[in-house]
Amino acid sequence: MHMGTAVWLGRLVFAIIWGVMLANLVAPFPDKLFAFFLFLMVLLIALHLIQLLMFATVYKDHMQWRRGDYWQIVLFGVIGWLAIVRAQPARTQQHAPKT
Repeated sequence: MHMGTAVWLGRLVFAIIWGVMLANLVAPFPDKLFAFFLFLMVLLIALHLIQLLMFATVYKDHMQWRRGDYWQIVLFGVIGWLAIVRAQPARTQQHAPKT
């Protein structure tokens, strides 16, 4: 599978996951499902924030970051990170000195 396709499929999966979790907040699921999905949402946010902290700390000086990159990792986790890494050649080419 092509990397670009994998990134878009991953984003689609995460969009569905976020949709289910947000639906639980708007119209709570019955019985214990509400608490379970609320726990999963908090866990997902915590894990993605830890990933953001790791990636931004280690790679901030080695890559070109944009403001949206932080949100991409918070929303999509490793899939967002793959999209950022994949975009680096185009970003560095844009900022390369012209001779």
